[in-house]
Amino acid sequence: MGLNRKDPAMQVHIRARMGKPEDADAILSLLATADAALGGHALRNPGVFAGLIKAGKIMAGCIELHQPGGGWALGAAGVSAFIGEAEAAAWAEAPSPHFAAQLLDLEAAGSSILLAPPAIGCANAGGGLNLFVLGFACAFAPGSPLVPPLLTRAIEHFVSCHRGYYLKRLMREDPAPVAEMFVRSGMRSIGSFTTADGSRVATLMERSDTSPLFPHSPAAMLFQFLPPLIGFSASERRVLELALDGLSDGEIAAELSLSPHTLKRLWRLVFSRCAEALPDLFEDCGTISGVTGVRGPEKRGHILRYVRHHPEELRAYRMAVRN
Repeated sequence: MGLNRKDPAMQVHIRARMGKPEDADAILSLLATADAALGGHALRNPGVFAGLIKAGKIMAGCIELHQPGGGWALGAAGVSAFIGEAEAAAWAEAPSPHFAAQLLDLEAAGSSILLAPPAIGCANAGGGLNLFVLGFACAFAPGSPLVPPLLTRAIEHFVSCHRGYYLKRLMREDPAPVAEMFVRSGMRSIGSFTTADGSRVATLMERSDTSPLFPHSPAAMLFQFLPPLIGFSASERRVLELALDGLSDGEIAAELSLSPHTLKRLWRLVFSRCAEALPDLFEDCGTISGVTGVRGPEKRGHILRYVRHHPEELRAYRMAVRN
């Protein structure tokens, strides 16, 4: 997540990052090339998509290409959201076309169909989450040599961003040629539609469907889950996510609009939580004494290595109340 990737054959630099509210128009414009209904939603409801990203109801992935003259251009984009159990079960039973645009239109009308972080945390600690892929599109035609590296990076980023949740269902709807790829990966086709912009296919994977898959396949990895042990706050999780992306403290503070003092306090809270929940994590680091001093980077390194291999610690989760 957020790391640059250089493809030696293409000599192009590719990076993946989470989309921000200011990216909303560019992401929707690209998604509309694969799903015209999403373009219609954007015209009817300007600003809604950006608001959903800001509220944490939508996760957007931007796969970017470095330009020869400098800067980055959007090469592919994908968007997902967790939806309520009733809506997910109904769509799995009787899928309808352009469901992503329907969901966004309902949100624009005031219905809370997409789960916000508190509801995600409750479902993640309860019966499980229903992940719907609202859309994916690439800026290049299928025959372009840029497509394979972009798709590879997009899949890696998608798995990285969604691992660690207690997933119940994975659902998506794609143009028929794209859907074929997901059916080959283990998803089930549950409906096909002829729409104004071509044939579309609804696909579904449930937790029980992953048993025949190799444990390290991308689909199976999404359904692997262990409950978190530490219980970081939302702000602490965000600091850790940015640190995993390789950002310095100065860059993290700027990204989150925090003062250096506030960021240091958050790091101290992170260290304290880890020491309480997993005291062995700092076995060779001495006692916890804050983020400054010789041992700070070493302690931080231990934490980052741990959460990199335990993504559940970075996901919203309603922890049991401690006595």
